[in-house]
Amino acid sequence: GQSQRRWDCHITRCAGKANVVTEDDTAKVAAADATADQAADDTADVLESLNPDDDVDSVAWIKQQPLPYPADALEPYISKETVEQHWGVHQRMHVDRLNGMIGGSEWERMSIGQMMLASFNEGREPPHAPFFHAAQVWNHDFYWRSMKPGGGGKPPERLLKFINRDFGSYDGMIKQFMDAALTQFGSGWVWLSYKGSKLPHVKSKSPIPSDNYGRLVISKSPNAINPLVWGHSPLLAIDVWEHAYYLDYENRRAEYVSAVLEKLVSWEMVESRLRKAVLRAIERDGHTSPKQRRKQLVSQAKGRVGDASTSGEARRRPRSKDQQAPSSVTMVPAGEAVPN
Repeated sequence: GQSQRRWDCHITRCAGKANVVTEDDTAKVAAADATADQAADDTADVLESLNPDDDVDSVAWIKQQPLPYPADALEPYISKETVEQHWGVHQRMHVDRLNGMIGGSEWERMSIGQMMLASFNEGREPPHAPFFHAAQVWNHDFYWRSMKPGGGGKPPERLLKFINRDFGSYDGMIKQFMDAALTQFGSGWVWLSYKGSKLPHVKSKSPIPSDNYGRLVISKSPNAINPLVWGHSPLLAIDVWEHAYYLDYENRRAEYVSAVLEKLVSWEMVESRLRKAVLRAIERDGHTSPKQRRKQLVSQAKGRVGDASTSGEARRRPRSKDQQAPSSVTMVPAGEAVPN
């Protein structure tokens, strides 16, 4: 279908270029979807992207999601005892405390993803009360679904094209991921994400550079922070809180992270998440937002001609030869740390 053609188009571009995405590339991909519906407003776009798996959200009363496999399925790399403690005790504690916190409040009407983004408080210190528990519930559900029994190995071909483009090689990506995991001081998470938007969705003290988009990035985050609050689409998460590995590996974090990457990661799930993230980014950035359209209407009402480059028609139409971007957008070095 149309979504598959757009995904294939993006993969073809990815295979042929390294670390550079031109403005003309973006225009061509947007032109391929000329019949798509107008993108929702910016807030709706963010909330739509909060749940990459479409199965970890709930509304009004947050429930403990079941594991996607038996508790002993990840052995010998993660023991049944660790899973029972991690999922059955630590994660359930976050679920219970979150429900006790949001009952009868405005947060109760939100999905866990909406609650997490709203309570982040735009990066100000500190976040609103529900953030820590809401984010930890989301993070853990995402973490369990990032693994599978008999996982690991090399990623599927399409995902591997992105990895080779943005990290030089699969081994290069693994090295950067390991470096991030081992340099995360104290409790936190390590992420592989897709930065698909030209601009960060959420204001923060350290916003993501606007030219760092259309690529895979590796980041580490303290405590409960996750890449959603930076406008990234998470693809893979590894929990580096000590309770995630101490029963099996004691203080040998490197062995734990290596075991997850080599023996447990579901690269098929990662590729599926990437596909959704790419298509969302194309739809979001390839169309005029309602906010932009309102500005155009106001300009027209005041007798001014709007900038054609921001009109919906222009954004969906391929550029003429004279309109080609004068220079490409060069990405920041692969693996550069996201501001914490």
